[in-house]
Amino acid sequence: MKYGLPENHGLTTLVQETLTFKEDGGPALTDVQHAALVAGIGIGNSALVVSPTSTGKTQIGLWAIANGLENGLNTVYLVNYRALARQKFEDFKEQLLDPYLEGNGSALVIATGDDVEDADGQLPSEPLRAPLLVATYEKYLAMLSASGVPGDLSRTVFVCDEIQLLGDEHRGQNVEILLTLIRNAGWKQFVGLSAVLEQKDSIDLSNWLQVKLVVEHRREKHLRYECVTKSRTLVVSTEKPEEISESRNGSVTNSEPLSMLASLLKSKDPPVPIIVFCTKKQDTYDLAREFLEKYVKKQVRQLSLAFDGLPETSANQFLSEMLLNRVGSHNADLMDEERRIVEEHLLSGKLDVVFATTTLAAGVNFPLGAAIFASWTRWNPDIRVHESIPSSEFHNMAGRVGRMGFNHSHGRVIFFADEPHELRSAKVYLNLGTMPKIKPRISPARFNQLALQLVSSGLCSDRIAVQNLICTTFSALREEDNNIASFRRWPKVVDTAINSLTEQGLLLESSSGRLVSTAVGKAIGNSSLLPESGIFLIEYLSEHAQHLVTLLPTKEVPGDDFTFPFLLFSACFSAPEFRSQNGVRNTRLIPYPLENKYIFGADSYKTHLVDPNWQADSAPINAAKLSCDWISGVPVRTLEGAAKSLSAGMLREMYRNLSWCLQGLASIAAAAADKTIPPSARPLCLRSDDVVLEAIGKIVRAIRRLGYRVQEGLPDDALWLMNLCPPGSPYRLARHEILSLRSSGFHTLSALMLGSSDADTARLLAFEKAKPTAAAKANWIRNASREWKNTVRTRASERQKKRAKSCPRVDLISRFYSSRGSDFEQVFEELLTYLKVKYRKLDKIGVTGAPDYALELTNLPTLVIELKSRDEKLVDYNRAVEVLAASEVHGFKEAACVTVCHPGVDPSVGPIIAACGRLCVVESTDLGEALIRYCENSIDDRQLWSWLASPGQATSSDLPYREYG
Repeated sequence: MKYGLPENHGLTTLVQETLTFKEDGGPALTDVQHAALVAGIGIGNSALVVSPTSTGKTQIGLWAIANGLENGLNTVYLVNYRALARQKFEDFKEQLLDPYLEGNGSALVIATGDDVEDADGQLPSEPLRAPLLVATYEKYLAMLSASGVPGDLSRTVFVCDEIQLLGDEHRGQNVEILLTLIRNAGWKQFVGLSAVLEQKDSIDLSNWLQVKLVVEHRREKHLRYECVTKSRTLVVSTEKPEEISESRNGSVTNSEPLSMLASLLKSKDPPVPIIVFCTKKQDTYDLAREFLEKYVKKQVRQLSLAFDGLPETSANQFLSEMLLNRVGSHNADLMDEERRIVEEHLLSGKLDVVFATTTLAAGVNFPLGAAIFASWTRWNPDIRVHESIPSSEFHNMAGRVGRMGFNHSHGRVIFFADEPHELRSAKVYLNLGTMPKIKPRISPARFNQLALQLVSSGLCSDRIAVQNLICTTFSALREEDNNIASFRRWPKVVDTAINSLTEQGLLLESSSGRLVSTAVGKAIGNSSLLPESGIFLIEYLSEHAQHLVTLLPTKEVPGDDFTFPFLLFSACFSAPEFRSQNGVRNTRLIPYPLENKYIFGADSYKTHLVDPNWQADSAPINAAKLSCDWISGVPVRTLEGAAKSLSAGMLREMYRNLSWCLQGLASIAAAAADKTIPPSARPLCLRSDDVVLEAIGKIVRAIRRLGYRVQEGLPDDALWLMNLCPPGSPYRLARHEILSLRSSGFHTLSALMLGSSDADTARLLAFEKAKPTAAAKANWIRNASREWKNTVRTRASERQKKRAKSCPRVDLISRFYSSRGSDFEQVFEELLTYLKVKYRKLDKIGVTGAPDYALELTNLPTLVIELKSRDEKLVDYNRAVEVLAASEVHGFKEAACVTVCHPGVDPSVGPIIAACGRLCVVESTDLGEALIRYCENSIDDRQLWSWLASPGQATSSDLPYREYG
């Protein structure tokens, strides 16, 4: 430890008071924190900081963030996992929101594959411009790509945690591309953090990033590594890493994980909680079960109530028993909510032992005293052997114990080597200075995806620029060092990839050599889907969209709510994203229990399947069937029973990937359906007549809605209930509660507002396990239903007025939400005039049955607008579609029509109007958000037009982000 700050440390008084650890009234720094300040972190210098876990690296990143916020800069904190992003987001609410962001919740944003929201729980209009953004690497890359990478990031501070992720086999490419993009765009300050970088990698990476290197190998709390064999124990400590001692075991050996665990727990001062690391998810259950049976006098009482309110799964039934005995299990097969409960028990001192995979070694700070490695090898399916886990992964896991801020004087790390060959492999973990080299993850096999991303993002505009960027990545420098002949072929391979993209209609190249992406190419590039997957899916839609339209619901026909999603789901699961094909390796997985078996027979659907010979690869069909069951409301526990070893965690990860794929597909389909684009600027499969494009356009919002349904696991008619709990609500509705309301018939807005005895009974039954009481939640949802649209309107008005406080006509926002009838028309016209949007009033004196307005956005087809705002009732189907007949009578037979619903539209309308083909309904709050973004220049004319011209219900969550460059 170092007591006192170095000269020229740069930390402001506020940072010293709020973000600096103190001992005896003065600052107390770890060695690496002191070294980082000497290197100039506090005065804005950039650095790569390499130091073991639990040495205070996060605090170094916080100093950079705080310094950036105090100087009015944008700051970005990048992490490797969703759970860690959420933890940092919650930490920053406590640490930074009030002192550095003036309590402004909209200034702190989290962005992961699950959510993009600010600290007030709202969807931010420009997350990339938030003063403090916490994001996963992949999500930040996706948002940058979608918006266009700014040419200048010199007012942005980046903190990149666990930066060694760029060497990850599955995720490294995206991380490296992101680092390359922001490096080329420049930054105000960059701080990279890692605990497990090898020395040469540290030097090479810092040189490539052009930042200082800060390396400190000492820990303030030391770790003792113990390799136990049948006859002896080898020991090394981080205090003296060069000294390995050896002692013979006694007559009673503990060379077995559970025996050692029991021995530690019986010691005079047991180092609890103890983590037992497993490399197989099933071992976290099997070893826990065996431990309970052999060594624990189990409590005989009711199961833990910790999982009340969650759907029943095979895992939480077992976990309920474990937790009562102060034992937990943690792995990727658990649902997020289940893992969170185990973590809360661990943090609150309610667990002595937790059996876990690497999911509990992802940077989250837990009070662990010892780690026992039940195994340190992992099965490699490609070469069909068990391999030792990399030493970087081993030490990253081991570093979770003996952390600063907790009571343990040191941490113990115990692992076993029973056979001579095992000991030879295990000894590498005792060499504390040895780490594996980072493997380059950008390879020629993905140059087509990289080229498409680079051109779509606006960072590169010709072949030379693409070649230069790819050939200056970290992987390229490694390739140049290791295989110069291969590296010299890279520019030619880039050229070949660009040729392929132009042939597919994803890129266009002018005679002068300028490269631009087509609309579909840009959508694919921004979606993060493989180009092969994007083409695969758009070809499927071009062939089958007309059939898919016939499956959509209408006012007269309920539609086919199984076949429509089943066909789309099976197409997604058959794409190269999920299934390796033609030399393209998949990047997402279908759970292995769904392989090589027949859960569902698809013969009756084969005409419209991707592959009629579905029997040859049944996994996509199985996955699609279980996804359909999920959105129809089948309980998770039932779904787990579809195949042996299938778990809720596997299913939820599959659904998360499917939802992400569907959202990407919806964006691609929207671009494909744009008839204003000349045929030569479309992919080959879309250079046909407009009938196909019209069909694709009709299903865009249906696909996007499917993505939301997969995310929540709800039937279409119950999906709206997820909107009933705005940020700040005392309650949230769980899936099983919504399904209970639906099964009793009380899931419509009108039914939820009823005060009858039947309605009361249905609500009480749905919330029987709610806390504090079922009655409290039942009363809340009844009142929330009655005030729903008023609450949404009030919140929207307050939020938008706050954003527009410097606008000279902020009064228009209040009037927009408070007006009705002709007054609403008046303020609507004033808004359009202020925004300089051209319009013609069609509904004039002497003109019978005309729509209200014709909107003329620059160089775009006319939009016909009808306002429905006469009373407080939600707009029903009949009123929503009136504009269609009116538009035909008055000469707009082909125009896209929009019904503006004020205060709102009945939730049943959205799903059944897409089949109309040219009708969009939009609630006033969503339109208000779109117009204020238009005023802020966050969206342009074409984006606003596309949003309103797509059939279905337009929502603010569908709005695109600002495009730069």
